[in-house]
Amino acid sequence: MSLPNDAWGLPLTTSDEAAEAYRLGVDRMLSYTLGVEEALERAIELDPGFALAHSQLGLFYLFRGQGKRAAELANQAHELADGTTPREQRHVAILGATARGKASQAPALIDEHLGETPRDAPILMQWFGANFYGGGVEKRERMLDQFDRLASAYGDDWWFLSWHAFANHEMDQLERARGLVQRSLDLRRQNGQAAHAMSHVFFEDHDLHGGAGFLGGWLAEFPERAGFYRHLTWHQALFLLANGKRSEALALHDETIRPGADVQGDALGGVADAASLLWRCRLHDSIGGNGADHPDWRAIADLAESAFPRPGTAWVDVHRAMALAALGDAVGLGNLLDGLNEAAERGHTTAGTVVAPVVQALSSFAEGDYDSAARGLSDVRDLLVTLGGSNAQRDVFEETLVEARLRAGQTEEAMELLRERLDRGATPRDLFRWGRLQTAKGDLEEAKASFRRARDLWADGDIDAPEMRALREAAA
Repeated sequence: MSLPNDAWGLPLTTSDEAAEAYRLGVDRMLSYTLGVEEALERAIELDPGFALAHSQLGLFYLFRGQGKRAAELANQAHELADGTTPREQRHVAILGATARGKASQAPALIDEHLGETPRDAPILMQWFGANFYGGGVEKRERMLDQFDRLASAYGDDWWFLSWHAFANHEMDQLERARGLVQRSLDLRRQNGQAAHAMSHVFFEDHDLHGGAGFLGGWLAEFPERAGFYRHLTWHQALFLLANGKRSEALALHDETIRPGADVQGDALGGVADAASLLWRCRLHDSIGGNGADHPDWRAIADLAESAFPRPGTAWVDVHRAMALAALGDAVGLGNLLDGLNEAAERGHTTAGTVVAPVVQALSSFAEGDYDSAARGLSDVRDLLVTLGGSNAQRDVFEETLVEARLRAGQTEEAMELLRERLDRGATPRDLFRWGRLQTAKGDLEEAKASFRRARDLWADGDIDAPEMRALREAAA
């Protein structure tokens, strides 16, 4: 009797009915929509001995930041895997290594597995997560190499195309990325990762109005309770901020992004999305000052503390630092830095060399010590990629560096960095910054031209935002 297959033609040691529920659960997980738990739990109900269903549900909980439940399911999958195929046993072993605190063993297992079974999409997804947050300085090059290498194995697969597009836009291959992600959307419109990748293409191409229009229309068709809805609305908030619409961006924060608004999403993304959005608003609203406080900073810091009590998850640590710095919580920042020093002593490769300097720089910026902030961020600028996240997500650190240099009076250094940004594509905000630098150099007519160009690009922006008022005054 032949075994049923998964969506990529790989055999599953289970019944036809349980396999159908498993395929549905994996499909929902990879398209970032609702019903993952229900479908995988149904697969386990239909076949309590279905090892891969336990493993996949464990992976879902792992991505959600529920490590204890993920470890329980990984252990159950391990106990059930003896009678399965070698491919399924390797699949189970990979999750087990990750969920049971032996993540360092996972990369070698994943590489071996993908070498033999490249079309095991959930394992490729695990590879992506590990590389995205821990892939080192060359993580983007490695990501593109991996997806290029596997492209022939997947062919015209809607899920793979969306991630292949992501790998391309992170390496500035925007036209190729756009073609791949458009094909993915053509094959599967309700595809959260494709919408995500397309948002990145618009952002990297500086088509900010086009990005807001695309994503706003797409989100109208996507379930609001889906786990990825929050992160996609964060991308929409970035477009709104870039278009000068601060109040609309903050309304999205209140509705979807703030801690507690999204019960389906993961804690790691929840901390990072909320903190980075509010930190950007703080940068934009505080020209020449320390900026206004926001009531959600404490909730962000508390979420980071409860979900990640032990420092060492770099992406969380730097965003937790934003919240603590904005709060002026010297005790919390001191505890975070102590934890990072301990992580470095345990062998964490970037805790002391990259994460701690960024934490200290954010603290210095919030205190108004812009010289120290600029120096700290500049020293690790080429290593920021090791923190994790995408180009668009890490842009908040470059924005902070630009503002630190501007406010510290480091005119030449700030102009050098802004030239790089403007060469990639002129945005209203960077034109406003350029005008501020021209003013500092005494080039007043050129500064007025930059201010007016920025004002014209922001013609439909939020006229009551502090940044917009400052721009109108400068352009007058």
